[in-house]
Amino acid sequence: MAGFESVVRPSVFPDTRPTSSPATPVNDPNSGKGLITGSSGKTINLPFSFTLTASESRMSERRRRVDVARVYQANDDGTVNRDSFVDINVVNKLWMDEAGITNMRYYRRVEPADNIEIKEKDKEIGSGG
Repeated sequence: MAGFESVVRPSVFPDTRPTSSPATPVNDPNSGKGLITGSSGKTINLPFSFTLTASESRMSERRRRVDVARVYQANDDGTVNRDSFVDINVVNKLWMDEAGITNMRYYRRVEPADNIEIKEKDKEIGSGG
């Protein structure tokens, strides 16, 4: 049995072809800039509105527990200059408040080394509340 065949040929009508863009003069100062035009000076009212509200609670530090360490100057040749040092507070525990809830954060303690000496351990700084 012979099949029914049809050939579809697209046709483009002259009024559906895109128009060429208008030529701009070479000395035009607005050349290369987009131009927005309108038909009237009326305001445009949107048929909907959108509102976004965000809040962020910030954590605040209540108090901290530190180890006081003395760090001596280490020379390039490996020797330690005990006359030149800095005392630092190394945090090992923090009490943080966020929205009325207290969280504790723990940190690795400082360890003694050739140029590090622990002067005081578990010194608390801040309010006791």
